[in-house]
Amino acid sequence: MKVKSVAVVDDSTAYGQGLANEFEKTAKSLGIKVVSHDATNDKAVDFRAILTKIKGENPDAVMYGGMDATGGPFARRPSSSACALRFWRATASARKSWPTWPAMQRTTSRARKPAWRSRRWTAARRSRRNIRSVSASRSRSPFTYDAVYIIVDAMKRANSTDPAKILATIPNTDYKGVIGETTFDSKGDLKHGVISLYDYKEGKKTLLDVVKM
Repeated sequence: MKVKSVAVVDDSTAYGQGLANEFEKTAKSLGIKVVSHDATNDKAVDFRAILTKIKGENPDAVMYGGMDATGGPFARRPSSSACALRFWRATASARKSWPTWPAMQRTTSRARKPAWRSRRWTAARRSRRNIRSVSASRSRSPFTYDAVYIIVDAMKRANSTDPAKILATIPNTDYKGVIGETTFDSKGDLKHGVISLYDYKEGKKTLLDVVKM
């Protein structure tokens, strides 16, 4: 993207602030100038003060750490890092005048094809919910879908519905679902975790790259 300067904004949540802090640290290590780091909150709808300040700083890009509930209103004045379909709809008035910077979405899939486009996921959603288009699926639905079946798989292996026994079985999970293979390391983190980078082009979410963690 050839970005040399960036302004950082976060929503003051553990997720948003943590993401923004790590981004700032890495950006600086790569020689990118962080012109400012401002904080809002996850209930905010008016970002005029922050964005007026950022406009005066004239950065090449703005990084927003947070979710699409605030990312959408924020992006009406410019764009951010949320990637759900409702985020795209919320930014309709902004996307012609502002570049849409890459969005990040965590996935366990090794494949470069977005999880929600998999044939198995599409078929399951349509048959169970009578949904005509996969675009009706929310971006995080595949992860919830697999999470339910991972718990079911643990119940079967534990041969019990006792929460303690199920929890003890979860670390040994090796489940292949709609988002790919799910296994955990000794800390409970995903072994095959990746970050998928997306952009929006003419109203369509486009996969840019997949970075292994």
